[in-house]
Amino acid sequence: MDEKLLNEVLIKINRVLDRFLNEEKQKTDFSKDFAFIYHKNNLKPVKNFDYKPLNSLIGIDYQKEELLKNTKKFVEGKPANNAILWGERGTGKSTLVKSVCYHFKDKGLKIIQVLKEDILSIFNLYELIETNKNYKFVIFIDDLSFQPEEKEYKEFKTIIDGTIYEIPENLLFYITSNRKNLIPIKFSDREKDEETRISDALEEKLSLIDRFGLRLGFYEMDKNTYLKIVEFYAKKYEIEMETQKLHLLAMRYAREMGALNARIALQFIKSL
Repeated sequence: MDEKLLNEVLIKINRVLDRFLNEEKQKTDFSKDFAFIYHKNNLKPVKNFDYKPLNSLIGIDYQKEELLKNTKKFVEGKPANNAILWGERGTGKSTLVKSVCYHFKDKGLKIIQVLKEDILSIFNLYELIETNKNYKFVIFIDDLSFQPEEKEYKEFKTIIDGTIYEIPENLLFYITSNRKNLIPIKFSDREKDEETRISDALEEKLSLIDRFGLRLGFYEMDKNTYLKIVEFYAKKYEIEMETQKLHLLAMRYAREMGALNARIALQFIKSL
């Protein structure tokens, strides 16, 4: 196939894709649903949204308060920050994002989950979000991190702040990650050279986390908090057991699983 013919084919493909995306935009009715998932340029409503009541989230009071405050400001039309929730696995990062967003669903807040494989096409949503100014949107990316050899983080940081696309005022990014900086920082990145105090590699990697004005850390909880969560779930699922025995079994289960967190507490209750 010669170059001219190839270009004609590509132009036709782009026209078909543009027509498809425009049709999807026209079909999206945000008045009917609260949650959506964006995958392969397709935005679909989520009918069985998974969340937990905020009062059931134990041991993360500070993080809960800060994310609630930020989101409340956002839905009220006040300046608010993109947020990253980072830290130990199973400590409630994703659950907190979903539960806080659900708390404001009657205030016109919508949540759109985007998978990592689709983050470089997020800008395709900007026009749709911009034209629905009567709603506020949180783009939620769960468990995001990059390996040192991955270069997508450079493109992603411009998508959320720095492209020629204007970020809609009714949009925030809430991201969870097991890594504080999203990208591993190697010792070699910290080496000094003759021209700079910190190496260019380190500055490049830290420039992504700089896009997030709210950064909330989550840590492995202590024994007492873990057991409080166990008791909460035991009551919720009507587990009848003497408290001392419940605690003994719960701690044994946690040692076998190698962690103390809310996820392990729930899994323990389910194992009974």
